[in-house]
Parts: sequence; structure tokens; C-alpha cells
Amino acid sequence: MNLFFRVWVGLAFAASALLPLAATVRAAPILPPINAAAPGPLIPGSFVWFDLVTDDIPASRAFYGAVFGWTFRSLGEGTAAYTAIQLGQRDIGGMLVPAGERPARARWLSLISVADPAAAARQVERSGGKVLVPPMAVPQRGTHALLADPEGAVFGVVRSSTGDPADAVVPDGDFFWVDLFSRDPAAEATFYRDLVGYQVSQAELEGTSSSRLVLSSGGFARAGVAPLPRPDLQPAWLPYVLVADVPATLERATRAGGRVLLAPRPELLDGQLAVIADPRGGVIGVINWRDSDQPQGAAK
Repeated sequence: MNLFFRVWVGLAFAASALLPLAATVRAAPILPPINAAAPGPLIPGSFVWFDLVTDDIPASRAFYGAVFGWTFRSLGEGTAAYTAIQLGQRDIGGMLVPAGERPARARWLSLISVADPAAAARQVERSGGKVLVPPMAVPQRGTHALLADPEGAVFGVVRSSTGDPADAVVPDGDFFWVDLFSRDPAAEATFYRDLVGYQVSQAELEGTSSSRLVLSSGGFARAGVAPLPRPDLQPAWLPYVLVADVPATLERATRAGGRVLLAPRPELLDGQLAVIADPRGGVIGVINWRDSDQPQGAAK
């Protein structure tokens, strides 16, 4: 099975590659709140924030602004500098340059809402994962930590001090879904079930002879866990952005200097899914999902 091989050439990275990011996280940059609209309840298991780790903020802003129509605002200066990604007037993620050694390629990092980051960190270690950055409190944000699961896939957890964005229909240009590609999907699904409290179900993985597992919480599907195309590749999380027109999005991406890693295929969501890399190597999926029978708001 080699359907996603080219994606993983650009996507996979080891936990050790994020050591410069760990130093940046410890420096506690100025970060926007997870839920700025109004304080709300926590929604454990929802993916509430996405950060791009890059060595070139201006180039990344130019690319993603052209592709998704995102706008940006700068917070802080020097080692505390941070760029918030905005869709309309709402912050949906951020960009940062790690302190010290610059990354060889840009990387997307996905953050999961949890009730207790300290308990999550302890659970990760008990289950064979690693704590890259211990839980730390950040003004306006809450408490977050940077972790790696037993296969080395890196992710963050956060308890927002303002609650989490409500589950709702996701607008075009927002993060919609997240997939974890793993050597052992069943074991990884069990790891995240024990960590977050997900319900685990099975679904067919279109375009392959395999199935994938779906992680759900609060009545919403949150993420998928699928097999790696080859067991020697590094497991990693892949976020997807909802778009109205996949071919037009790919055209904008290539025009802005990006690459199409996985072109639309009829057997993959009827050609409504693709994966691209930005000019700095950051890998992200795009998807056109219009099935009214399925809950939207999956990644929020």
C-alpha cells in the first residue's frame, strides 16, 4: 500500500526535531486565548488549536493568505514573537519560529483540549509516550503541554482558561479534521482513548484495502487513525482545512509556490480530498465535505 507515501516524505518528523520548539514553548510567548468570543465550557477531545512551526513567517503568511484567505496579526517581539492566524475576525491558529536552531522544514502541530494537562502528561509517560514540554500556564491561554505518543507522533494538549470553541458547522477556510497515520492504529487509538476518553469506532479507509479508526467525543467525530503506508515511516498527525473547491485551492497553492503531494483521486472522497506542502515544507490537507448527514465541526 503506497497511496500516502509521497505525503509522508514531506510530513514525517521525529520528536527530537522539535527540541528547538520546546525551548520556544518554555519561553512562554504571548499567545491569544483559545476562545476569544466568549468564555465557554471545555470540550475535552476537541482539536482546538493549530500551530505552524516555520523558519520564515513572512513566506508562510504570504502562502497561506493566498491559499485559504487567512489574515494575520503579530503578538509580542523577539523570542516571544507569535503570529496569530485569523479567519475573518476569529483566531484559529498561529505561526512561530522556534528559538535556537531553525527547523529544516515547517511543521503543523495540533492541540487537543483536555481537562487536566498535568494528568495527561502523567498518563502519556505511563503509556510509553514522552513529555517534551511539561504543563505550563500561559496568560490568556490556560495551561498547555507538548507531548509525543508511543510511536513518536507529536501533539499538544491544552486546558483553555476561556473554554473551548463550541461545536458548530465549520466555515470554509477553517480546520475541519485531523488524521493520525500510525504503525499500529489499534494501539494508538487505545492510547488516545485512555488519554482523552475518546470513543473508538471503525470505518473504511477509501482508496485502500484497509480500514481506519475514528476517535469521537461529545457526540462528534474528532479525528481518524489510519495505517502508515510503510512501517519504517515516522507516524504523525495531519490536519485538514475545509475548502469549497479543491482544484481551485490546489491551483492557488501551486501558484503561491507550494506542491501537491496527494492529488484528488475519484476513490478518495470522490476526488474531494488532497494534500499540499507549503514552500517551507509544511504539510496540510484540504477537503471539501458537504455531507449533511455527518456532523460538521469535527475538529473544533
